[in-house]
Amino acid sequence: MRFRELDKEWQRVFELSWQSYCEGNLPIGAIITDDDGNILSVGRNHYITTKRFPNCKVDHAETECIQQLDIQKFPDLKSYTLYTSMEPCPMCIGTIIMSNLKRVRVAARDAWAGASDICIKNAYANKKAVEVVFADDFLANMQIAWQGSVELKRNGSDCEVYKSFMEMYPVGASAAYKLYSEGIADKFIDDRATAEQMFDRTAEILEEIHE
Repeated sequence: MRFRELDKEWQRVFELSWQSYCEGNLPIGAIITDDDGNILSVGRNHYITTKRFPNCKVDHAETECIQQLDIQKFPDLKSYTLYTSMEPCPMCIGTIIMSNLKRVRVAARDAWAGASDICIKNAYANKKAVEVVFADDFLANMQIAWQGSVELKRNGSDCEVYKSFMEMYPVGASAAYKLYSEGIADKFIDDRATAEQMFDRTAEILEEIHE
């Protein structure tokens, strides 16, 4: 699969992910859409560097996306869908639950910090009836390839986060290692490549590994 074959929602999510990637943050993007697929709000990760808050550790894609949604203009929260490239962490899934959004679409599971099971295991959250649906393995491996390369650059292959990625998504984690070790990701960033260019190159790597 190539970038142009994606649904427009996922195209926008990965564009936002790439923007964060290029800024030195975790490559995670999020959008909120209405039933017609119109994008009502966007957010991206600022976990490593942020200009919005003194504490970058809480500046995540999903929370920014929800904070930026104009609920006076778009009040029908229960009919909207949040798309995100990575399974929400405890803070972000809590924000989703408390915002009254009911539908969440996720590219990749996060074996390290993913907390979507709160929607089922917590009594209060369960009553909110938030539906979380995960995408196919291709989008999951794409996200893991991008985010895994950042984790490798920051913390090395022995870090617990990368190990958890390798255990759950070995193809994506192997692609992450290639992006990092061969300097592919850095070159694409230096060359100011588009999200589509980076996505399609990563897709080629994923195909090579899968074969």
